[in-house]
Amino acid sequence: MNPTDVSHAATLALLHELDRAIAQHAQWLARFNRLLICGGATPSADLADDAHLRCAFGQWLHGRGRDALGTEPGFAAIEVAHRAMHDIAAHLLRAHAGGQTIAEADYDAFVAVAGRVRQLLRKLERDLMERLGAVDKLTGVWNRQAVHLRLAEEIERVQRTRLPCALCYADLDDFARVNERHGQRAGDAVLRAVAGLFSHRLRGYDTIYRLGGEEFLLCLPNTALDPAGALIERLRAELAATAIDVDGDDVHVTASFGVIALEPIFLVEETLERAERAQLIAKAEGGNRVCVWHDVWHAPPTAGEATPDGG
Repeated sequence: MNPTDVSHAATLALLHELDRAIAQHAQWLARFNRLLICGGATPSADLADDAHLRCAFGQWLHGRGRDALGTEPGFAAIEVAHRAMHDIAAHLLRAHAGGQTIAEADYDAFVAVAGRVRQLLRKLERDLMERLGAVDKLTGVWNRQAVHLRLAEEIERVQRTRLPCALCYADLDDFARVNERHGQRAGDAVLRAVAGLFSHRLRGYDTIYRLGGEEFLLCLPNTALDPAGALIERLRAELAATAIDVDGDDVHVTASFGVIALEPIFLVEETLERAERAQLIAKAEGGNRVCVWHDVWHAPPTAGEATPDGG
């Protein structure tokens, strides 16, 4: 193994650790919001003065994470934001436990600092991925190389945890027309806008890849096939209704989406082929549709979804 391979292997190992830590952070956030909405017993660890050191993410952040990534730009800011988030969370949980109404400003402050933690974590992740040459320079999302680096890990995770994961292959419809009418510069702006829309509408732990040209792959962990289809249908409708401003002109684009369940019996390339096949069915039905691929092809007959008889 040459020095470059060693460097890449070390960076990839750090990415795997960071990815697991981000998932733990997302789980804590989900539990916190569930407590505020649904009630229940509050873990004492979440009320402690050092709560930021007691959650699984905090233990990683101040242990192995700091050892491996402590010198990375922005790491110290993650520690500060993470502690501030837990301090506000503890205040909200105490108020909730005491039967008090939670002030909107306090909850907004929590949301803001939690978003800051997420932003900083994604920036750190992106910096590591850029060292592997796995970020698409135009849109800022992962590129096709990243698919092979990360999808294999997702397949292993599904096999290990038995938790579902859905994939969506998205291809913009008639994209050549955008370049022909408005020029390549406008086409690039549209691709950036589409990637931005996907990023803002999907969850923090979902992953977006640009496969090349006008094709994207969306990875939706912990999501079963039918809920994934419903989520992508909302995304399809919003994209179709969005006017993308390109130098003062409104440009409208649609996309064809193919949604599959990630099955660990398939390798990465086979998985991509299955997702693309579902997308091609949506495209063949006229585009601007979602094809949800079951073991036996089936989709509910809604306005934006392909059906077996083309209805």
